[in-house]
Parts: sequence; structure tokens; C-alpha cells
Amino acid sequence: MSGKIDIKFKPEGFAACLKGLSGTVQSEAEKIAARASAQLTRGSGFHVEMANKAKFKDSSFGVTRPVATVVANDKESSIEEARKKILSKAVGG
Repeated sequence: MSGKIDIKFKPEGFAACLKGLSGTVQSEAEKIAARASAQLTRGSGFHVEMANKAKFKDSSFGVTRPVATVVANDKESSIEEARKKILSKAVGG
């Protein structure tokens, strides 16, 4: 039994699903920030900044999705991250 199924993409519904994941996105980013901060020998660590941004083709549909960015708290943390790639290591777990 085979048949053709037409699926209509509803960008608003997809955006609503993504926005529903905002807490999960922030939680995972906080874990990365904590792992990165624990690796520092200097500086005060990292924090998470949340935003809703249009990624990929979102702007053509007028929707956004939650985006977390892990940011250094100070210059010392930033320098150490640049030298030792602390955030890259923290993402890997």
C-alpha cells in the first residue's frame, strides 16, 4: 500500500516548537559555561546570553528561534579561552 502524502510546512508552528525549547537551550548553555569556567586558572568565568534570532531561512518566514551564546565575564577569561580553546573543550563534554 503506497500513497502520496502532502505535508504543508507551517513556519509559525515550527517556530512555536523551537521557542518551547528555550529553557532546554539555556540549560545546556549554562552547563557549557560551568564546564568552561571550571577549567579557568584566571578570570571570573563565563555566562549565558539568550536571544531570539532568525537563523537559516527563518527570516523569509518571519520567525525566530532561541539562541544561547556563552560569553566571557572578563578580559582574563577571554584571553585564556583564546589560548586554550576552553569553550570548544567544554562543548565536547
